Amino acid sequence: MLLKSFYIYTVCCGLVPAPLRKRKFLTGRALRWYLLYTACLHGALLILLPFTFPQYMYDESYMSSNLVLQWVFNLTNITRIMAMFSGGLMMWFKRKRLLELGERLLSHCLKCRKLEDHSKKYTKLRKRIRGVLGQMFLVANFSLLGGALILMEIDTDHGFGKVSMIMTHVIQYTYIVIMMAGICVILVILHWQSERVQIALENLSLFLNHEERNSLVLSENKAKKTLDNLRYLFQLFAQNQRLIILVFETFDIPIALLLLKMFVTNVNLVYHGVQFGNESIETSFFTRILGQWVLISHYWSAVLVMNVVDDVTRRSDLKMGNRLREFSHLELVKRDFQLELELFSDHLRCHPATYKVCGLFVFNKQTSLVYFFYVLVQVLVLVQFDLKNKVDERHKKN
Repeated sequence: MLLKSFYIYTVCCGLVPAPLRKRKFLTGRALRWYLLYTACLHGALLILLPFTFPQYMYDESYMSSNLVLQWVFNLTNITRIMAMFSGGLMMWFKRKRLLELGERLLSHCLKCRKLEDHSKKYTKLRKRIRGVLGQMFLVANFSLLGGALILMEIDTDHGFGKVSMIMTHVIQYTYIVIMMAGICVILVILHWQSERVQIALENLSLFLNHEERNSLVLSENKAKKTLDNLRYLFQLFAQNQRLIILVFETFDIPIALLLLKMFVTNVNLVYHGVQFGNESIETSFFTRILGQWVLISHYWSAVLVMNVVDDVTRRSDLKMGNRLREFSHLELVKRDFQLELELFSDHLRCHPATYKVCGLFVFNKQTSLVYFFYVLVQVLVLVQFDLKNKVDERHKKN
């Protein structure tokens, strides 16, 4: 149900190359209608661009007397527009590659689905994946609702200008939130397949350990069966890694711009929080609650993104390495099984699942913490700049 909800969201935003029907992408007349809808949607986003920067926000709103707020407002809008159009252009210029990626992803999921049974391990895994998807669904909707409500609280006498600004920002914000959620859902699905393979590998290890304790010799039939299982799991894991790398390569620029937009939004929110805290901006009880709501949803979303990326990269490799070590003490297995196990281990060592944003830096939890502290430093600089301006204004008045 949650996957269907995210699918409907991405189709409505024109963020999938083509709608699905019976696990196949649509072609022919129905696809042409969808392409026409996507073109109209992106055309509307272009037409609404001028309403992103309404003049009254600089002259009559709460930020009219604060240059830093105006600068952050502009930068937030610019990074959001860049991220939004990176997703739209990707859908048009990489449509065939995305269709191929979708087909490969569906095929891989069906293969990994055959590994499942009704054991508690797979049941817990399904519940955990459902919990992550549920959090992503809640935070996406909370972010959209909170952003729309806080925009409506901006005090201005411009009726049409305010409505057009709110509508434009909400549409753009919806596009960005669904775009980020869609990429995260793809990574969660790939993480799900990796976990399925690891559970199957753990079951194989338990079976061989049981045979080790209760048998003197591993029968030819069991030896062949376990070797075939290991080869199949190795194939599935390697395919899953290739898909993860392909996803990061395909969405590299949109992910980079989404992270840049998240960074700028983080600075904007923290700086607004400082202004609310020292009462530089007039607020009511309702706007304070809305501000806290937006902050919570933003950081909740950021934590989910960091955890999802960490799950499919660093943490996945560590867990798989631990799984392979469980076979190291076995003595009954044949030489072919040991060779296959060594190939598996070599592949894991030589092909680590890491993600470098545009080839510049590795994105993981460690770099995310550095980014968080860097935001605090930037906000402190902005606050000092703001205080300096206020002191200069007082000196001029005196």
